[in-house]
Amino acid sequence: MWRENPQNGDLRHAFVLMLGREIIMNADKNKFVDVPAVRLLAPLALAVSLAACGGGGSSSGGGANGGGENPVGYQFPQDMPADVPQQEIACGGDDAIMLDANNITDSAKIAFLDAQDGDVIAFPEGRFDLNDTLTLDGELGGARIADITICGQGMDKTILDFSNSVGDDGLFITNINDVEVYGLAVVEAANNAIKFQHADGVRINYTATVWQGEPDKGNGAYGLYPVESSNVLVENSYVRGSADAGVYVGQSQNIVVRNNVAEYNVAGIEIENSTGADMYNNIARFNTGGLLVFDLPIGNGTYGSGVRVFGNTVTENNTKNFANSSSNPGGVHIVPPGTGVIVLSTDDVEIFDNEIADHDTLAVAVTSFFIADENAAGPDYQSIIADGWLPVVRNIHVHDNAITNAGSAPNGALIQDMITLFTLTPELQWPGILYDGLGEQLANSSALLPVADAYEEGEKVCFQNNGDILIGYPYDPATAATMAGPTLSPAVGADLLDCSQPALPAATLTFKGEQFGCGVDDTTSEHCKPIPVL
Repeated sequence: MWRENPQNGDLRHAFVLMLGREIIMNADKNKFVDVPAVRLLAPLALAVSLAACGGGGSSSGGGANGGGENPVGYQFPQDMPADVPQQEIACGGDDAIMLDANNITDSAKIAFLDAQDGDVIAFPEGRFDLNDTLTLDGELGGARIADITICGQGMDKTILDFSNSVGDDGLFITNINDVEVYGLAVVEAANNAIKFQHADGVRINYTATVWQGEPDKGNGAYGLYPVESSNVLVENSYVRGSADAGVYVGQSQNIVVRNNVAEYNVAGIEIENSTGADMYNNIARFNTGGLLVFDLPIGNGTYGSGVRVFGNTVTENNTKNFANSSSNPGGVHIVPPGTGVIVLSTDDVEIFDNEIADHDTLAVAVTSFFIADENAAGPDYQSIIADGWLPVVRNIHVHDNAITNAGSAPNGALIQDMITLFTLTPELQWPGILYDGLGEQLANSSALLPVADAYEEGEKVCFQNNGDILIGYPYDPATAATMAGPTLSPAVGADLLDCSQPALPAATLTFKGEQFGCGVDDTTSEHCKPIPVL
């Protein structure tokens, strides 16, 4: 909260600005009195209304399907892109449990139900119609099982079709240690294609999850979906058509997501409420938003930090947002079409050496949660803040990226006021990189105490060496908020917020006793090569 110094004003009153309402404390009666709310984003709304008086509406863009080939008639696997990682798959052997091609659902259910330590469950080659979710609960028989492999003969050769399934998910794997899925595809699952929960040690390799045809809100939510897990490796896989995220790793730790292709999803790849994650060497294209790093107020003590995003190719993520509407203010339904990389209310994120090109709205967006919900530090959030979540972003370093052609046709309901402000104010123009600046301005003005302190040097948001691209913010972090609320102070420039932060450490994970990560098992990728000893 922000408290006026009584020496500078009426001694009978101290004004306290709290998010979502203004409270007057009457010193004589020693109590708080509610008065009509001062909306947190009211300065922005007012400025937009004034700017709109001087010209027409803001530009909008983003075709129904974004860039790339028309996806309406897409069929898998014949239309799978040529750059999806492929490898000869060896699945089976004398000790493997070979499933019955003539009764695939029942034989898989039995194998999953009876799974024991060290089992290899092998699907044959072919396209199979499954009529129910395949569930593997590693604690169903008591002690947790470990070292389970579920494999097919290749993502383009073993295709599990759940179009007519009565279950919500394709595969659901829970309460297990060291489980690997590779060499198969799951298509047309009603909800999630392959979900992992409460697992320690997950490896997903050469696996596809697909919803065919054009992007549609009737598609399932998540493709590859490890949640509430640790030591997670997602690599060499292909995700398409998810109405939420193609690859989603949430509420987890020790994560590497690399060498995947994500296209025509709402969110291509998302790391959410997770710690110690590397997202590198992926291709994210034709999604609504390419790569997302979110930290949401979920209230279970699991919040995110320490995420590196590097070496990715992020292009033409201009597909319309086809997510289902949600009461969650931070759901992917808020993602503006045409956005390359988004960081939402997450600390300690480093974004570097990515190619980010051809986005209608923004190449990079970094924002506090106040843009999603202006009352994000108000009474409804106090228990979640006490649980460890904060609505601000701190220590974000976006540097040395090759960013081109961003912001030519900005659109998106969430940021429409900002688009109008920047495009209709004569001295401004729409940037390619946007930082809201709102949380930092409020914190630096002591308006968020005791929730959030002022930013120190090591907590600032920094942009450096990102090509010939404009950076903008509606709220200058260095400008003080006032009694009426935050101070609208928009600016655009090539050198705004020019600072740097120390490099974050690489993420590593342990799977079946072996370590994985950039510079560990991967020593050949550009950013993972050993540093020469001079």
